[in-house]
Amino acid sequence: MTSGITPLSHQALQTLDFSTNGRGFSRIDPALSRWIATSGIARGVLNLTCLHTSASLTINENADPRVLKDLAAWMDDMVPESRAYLHDDEGPDDMPAHIRTALTCQALSLSVENGRLLLGTWQAVYLWEHRRAPHQRRIACHLIGTLKPDVQQPSRSSDTTTLLARRNSTRLNEAIQARHDPEAWAGDGGVNTEVDLLVDRLHDLAGE
Repeated sequence: MTSGITPLSHQALQTLDFSTNGRGFSRIDPALSRWIATSGIARGVLNLTCLHTSASLTINENADPRVLKDLAAWMDDMVPESRAYLHDDEGPDDMPAHIRTALTCQALSLSVENGRLLLGTWQAVYLWEHRRAPHQRRIACHLIGTLKPDVQQPSRSSDTTTLLARRNSTRLNEAIQARHDPEAWAGDGGVNTEVDLLVDRLHDLAGE
């Protein structure tokens, strides 16, 4: 692995949906890896945010399932449903789920190298569901980094085309035509106006 600071040049942002089977752990790093592969980014940082208040994210053991069972048992002891909670409108498991979320993580930052998550041999990324019923959960994935060498970056001309597409082309054309009217030119003695400078700058950006 090479060292040093690499300039960041590209971003990808998407929300991924996951189905849970109720309280417990769902491994999500394989799905994250598939999404990273489609982004074209080779090296960077992946920021994950769980967009819920009764589920969270964690990095933990990927080999022995007893580790996850012990974590779940410990959490049951720490945040029991049997306690009387003021917020009980959505069932006895709802407020404990909020507390479990507060005790864990809703956001993670992970390194990406060679288009892959940089995880340890025994590490996996899990979505931790804290409600008893199955739920649909959303994870916001924001990847920032440098593109793979074989991924073509947008050219300056295409960037200029995108920029121009966001402007009102009719008004711009009218302004240019008005500025180049002989009478208008004679009126200001040929002094550069804001429209002149804008047109010159657009030509520079387009490489013309």
